[in-house]
Amino acid sequence: MGHMSEKVIETFDVVTGWAVLGNDTTNLAVTNNRVRGLKALEFDKVDGAANTKLAGAAKTIDTKLDEFPAHYVISWYCYVSALTDVDYAFVRIGTDASNYVEYRFADTSMTAAVFSFCNVKLSTFSATQGTGADFTDIDYLAVGVAFDAETDALADIAIDRLAILPTTLTVS
Repeated sequence: MGHMSEKVIETFDVVTGWAVLGNDTTNLAVTNNRVRGLKALEFDKVDGAANTKLAGAAKTIDTKLDEFPAHYVISWYCYVSALTDVDYAFVRIGTDASNYVEYRFADTSMTAAVFSFCNVKLSTFSATQGTGADFTDIDYLAVGVAFDAETDALADIAIDRLAILPTTLTVS
């Protein structure tokens, strides 16, 4: 088997197709504040009636990830102006909003007021919802940030370039 290169899953260049995860997320748009590509997805965390600790957005996609070795990484960029109330950045992939795996990147590995490069080994998801993910048929993507409390608020959160990347890590 030959070496596989980067697979871009989402560039976040347009807001079309994205929907907020709930009313604790507002002002979904694209921004010129980005790392790569044309734009990045941007939104705010507010204390909405949904009473969740999450701010983020989701969309329907059509891809597969089963061709990648388990030691490859899922990577994305996340911008938060402050880390005071942030718990982690996340990516969810799966069948739908009820069946997915979630990758988490801890706030302790992020830097405030710059884009943090988030990366997690493809085989190391942090949570499973429902039946998890069928890596031969990925139809659901969600991205966002989890906060310490549902009342926390933060403006101008941005997510950019989600990809699967090769790594030189070895699996023992």
